[in-house]
Amino acid sequence: MKILISYDGSNHADAAIDDLQWAGLPETTDAVVLSAVEWPTMLAMKSWGMVETDFSPEWMQRIGQAQQLAATGADRLRTLFPKWNIEIEPAGGDPADMILEKARAWPADLIVVGTHGRNAVGRVVLGSVSMKVLRHAPCSVRVVRERKHDGPLRLLIGVDGSAEANAAVDAVCRRSWPEGTQVRVFAAQEIFALANAERIGIGERIYDRVNQDEYLRMKDAARESADKLHSAGLSASPVVSEGDPKDALVRDAHNWNIDTIFVGARGLGRVEGLFLGSVSSATVAHAPCTVEVVRRRS
Repeated sequence: MKILISYDGSNHADAAIDDLQWAGLPETTDAVVLSAVEWPTMLAMKSWGMVETDFSPEWMQRIGQAQQLAATGADRLRTLFPKWNIEIEPAGGDPADMILEKARAWPADLIVVGTHGRNAVGRVVLGSVSMKVLRHAPCSVRVVRERKHDGPLRLLIGVDGSAEANAAVDAVCRRSWPEGTQVRVFAAQEIFALANAERIGIGERIYDRVNQDEYLRMKDAARESADKLHSAGLSASPVVSEGDPKDALVRDAHNWNIDTIFVGARGLGRVEGLFLGSVSSATVAHAPCTVEVVRRRS
């Protein structure tokens, strides 16, 4: 497995590395710790229009700092995973762009980022890097929130019968989890509600049948996924809940003190073939815990 870790020396970046202890990752893993520094404004202006750029001592110092940061992150990673093959990569440019470029070129199987970070002048950047990486990554992305892991691991997998959701289940099945890990396989059913005019023109029975069919579809999706997880040696419980998936998934994570949510990058909406990346985005934005958004390789 090939893992790309974004590291900027912040507490959130340290938490992102520490969280990998509870990600079920294999011992045979290649990891790159990438630290990026943005171009100083004056250097960026001098580069405009193909004008030769003067790589000033200030810029070279920043690259050196990026290398030191990456080395610090790599040292932290080695203490947790001494058998991993770990390399460092300092980079110059927009951090999100550098992460995405490396992920495509390597190519990475998983990108790991914290929810927050710091920009070139030390100000906190609230989610801008992680959200850009999440939207444009060519692979799965693990967005980490710092929390204490007390007791058995609790995983929550959002399913809806789509290929992307099935990929999230498969990703969990492939990993090595500690004994006692608990998995909730969660499907959310959105209920069709009739307006008064529709009650007269269409009638309620048709919509009742549609809602019942949707419930059965979600129930089957959750049960089949739970069976697959059981076969992989995990304790898994299927759950179907009414509500908007964007709200229901996060609410369940709060109620059950979940450690990590796994979701597909896209899912099926109420109309077959309608892809909704909004569920994964909303889950990352509002979840109380780490979220891993799983992408299938094309």
